Amino acid sequence: MNNVCKYKFLVIDDIDLMEIHNLERKVNQAVKHPEPVVRLDAPWDQLKSDTFNYINVVYDHEEQLFKMWYVVTGIRPGEKWERGRKTAYATSTDGINWEKPILNLVEVNGSKKNNYIFPEMLSLNYNIIIDPSDIPARRYKMIFDVESREDRWAGYHVPLCLAYSHDGIRWERPKHVNPVLRGVSDDLWGLIYDRDRRKYLLFTRRVPNIPRDLSLYESYDLIDWEDKGRVLVPDENDPPEMFNLHGMAPFFYEDFCLAMLGTMNFLPGAEVYSSNNRPPEDWPFKEIGAVDIQLSYSRDGREWSRPTDRSPIVSSGKDGELDRFIIPSRNGPIVLNGETWIYYSAHKNRHTAWSQEEVLSNESSDAREIAFCMLAKMPEDHWVSLNAGESEGFFVCKPWGPPLGIFVNADAEGGSIQVELITPYGEPIPNFTREECIPITANGKDQEVKWKSGRLPIEFSLDYQGGILAKFYLKNAKLYSYTFTLPDPDGQLERDQQNARWSDLITHRSDVPGKASTEPADGRPPVWKNQTKLYNNVAKQPRLNNPSWESGFLTIEDGEHGKNED
Repeated sequence: MNNVCKYKFLVIDDIDLMEIHNLERKVNQAVKHPEPVVRLDAPWDQLKSDTFNYINVVYDHEEQLFKMWYVVTGIRPGEKWERGRKTAYATSTDGINWEKPILNLVEVNGSKKNNYIFPEMLSLNYNIIIDPSDIPARRYKMIFDVESREDRWAGYHVPLCLAYSHDGIRWERPKHVNPVLRGVSDDLWGLIYDRDRRKYLLFTRRVPNIPRDLSLYESYDLIDWEDKGRVLVPDENDPPEMFNLHGMAPFFYEDFCLAMLGTMNFLPGAEVYSSNNRPPEDWPFKEIGAVDIQLSYSRDGREWSRPTDRSPIVSSGKDGELDRFIIPSRNGPIVLNGETWIYYSAHKNRHTAWSQEEVLSNESSDAREIAFCMLAKMPEDHWVSLNAGESEGFFVCKPWGPPLGIFVNADAEGGSIQVELITPYGEPIPNFTREECIPITANGKDQEVKWKSGRLPIEFSLDYQGGILAKFYLKNAKLYSYTFTLPDPDGQLERDQQNARWSDLITHRSDVPGKASTEPADGRPPVWKNQTKLYNNVAKQPRLNNPSWESGFLTIEDGEHGKNED
């Protein structure tokens, strides 16, 4: 696909689709790497009371290097949770084998020959990003909070602070602006820079934070923050025990802002009690203290949704396994060459005091052996798929093109995928009918859809100006994404595509007398959701009845929703 512009469509939501019939939308799991990739095994990791904890992992494209900041906490038998946190730094060229450089910055156990960048504190929580918007001297940004015994005595909640660094190791903390935000959560920040809106987005828990949900704060400079309110709360699709959203790690992926969402299970209405007291053996719910990593998604970074299928992207393990309790990296996954790498801290114990005591006892009180950094991988675009079983299903995309070529990322082994091109009136286009389509029966990305004539849809662009619709038929198959291409010899289409979201965010301004020049103009066009409702009503009129459409636009039968969506 050289000298072409690719337009990829993920099937996470319905926004690009006109109709779905007899397909099930499913969330897919990443594949876990069999062994931990980082553990406390350096020569200076000598204290049996130390344990591995929260991680930040980024990929530095300039240096072509994986970088990790991880927390080491002190745990003593008989004490709940931890006594102090210090921060260490590691790097890797392949993401699997990690080096812990001797930095000579922080004295621990009488020596500076270690990889620590921050000394032990009662509590230090942070999120680190590589900032593409700033100069090299401030290339790394960190938002953090610190807690002390004096804070606890004073009875105020942790404030948010700012630091910056040129190398991610030596940090500056501007005294004249810190703290930059008060009264937010105590843990698990999710920070991302939106290039198109030129804003920092911070996702964190609001206080009081039990039960826990997620709120959004926005800033142009990391100093002045605007509270945008709650963006994600548990809903009726969650079991009663899952009423805590533990944290959220956002990242941009194709046309979406996605997030790894920590979903925590406790006894409803008695979280603290169930954290400190093991349930009876006959208690029906067995997952108290477990956390899964689920998917959430947004088109603009502000309005967030979760799939109806709440299957985890990465699931917590079972009792006795290394990852009984998991927390994703606070930076979101790393995407390299299409493949997605999801780092997470893994703990043998559940997220409860009673489980921690039990696991420590089994490990002879050696806390170094109860937590690690682990990795799970996901192939390109495998977040969500439209699945068909033995009973065939189909979906129809919105008008487009006609394109030069059509490609799918799908698993059709043991089944088939065929594509038919039709007009907006539902009429099959000659040479591109389903009967003439060569079935796709393999598993993989960039599988080209071909017809027996060997002709390309773009050859008929003059006959079908205004777009054609592609109707995808699936049987015993899973489709993750589909891609349309157009010729792009000078790269103009690719530049337009890169600017598409930014252009969409630019608001037209009013020149009406009596209005400020910066005030948005009236009469903005309706959003796709309203247009979909219009299409749905029109499609049901008798004059457009067509057997090929069966149930009307955006109707999902025997699939995820079961009814039309407004």
